Amino acid sequence: MSENQNTAEVYMDAALSPGKDHFQRLVLLREGLIADGDEVAPQVSWRLLDPEGQVGVEIAVLRANARLVQVPLTYRPRPLEDGEGLLGEMEHSVLGTRYIYDARRDPAFPPLLAAAVREGVQPAGKRDPRTGETQPPQVRLEARPGAPEGAEFDLLLEPEGAEGDLRPGTLVGSWGEGERADRAVLARARGPR
Repeated sequence: MSENQNTAEVYMDAALSPGKDHFQRLVLLREGLIADGDEVAPQVSWRLLDPEGQVGVEIAVLRANARLVQVPLTYRPRPLEDGEGLLGEMEHSVLGTRYIYDARRDPAFPPLLAAAVREGVQPAGKRDPRTGETQPPQVRLEARPGAPEGAEFDLLLEPEGAEGDLRPGTLVGSWGEGERADRAVLARARGPR
């Protein structure tokens, strides 16, 4: 995490092996959202900041088989003890070995997603600590408050349309402009619809 409380330090030109797309495909394959050989096209991504500054949290919005999908990943400097959700290791040319997790199974993720829905926390921008280059967040979040106390939240792997009256505890993301603008429900409180 950097001095700006809503900016993630990201080495923008770092070499990653394997790349993030490898882990995104793993999640989509495991969830049955794509088959081997299906094309997956990146759209945007959004980051949530770990207050401890140890875990990278990034949610990629992709287009697969003519629909939007999301893949939440966490990047850790050390593996979690239980190993649940571990997708594999990535070599980062600056930071060394990173352990990549399906964020839905990483204990760092639920409270960060809850803060986005409950408190309207916006995604982080990016700042390269070597060059000082900054990039604003690609996604704007809009939280519909009023989820029941103690509610847990689910990230939707298949974002839904954001039309009409949205129930309390819903997180909507929007990105792009003009004909390339998109808006979708990204997360919601668990419970009856």
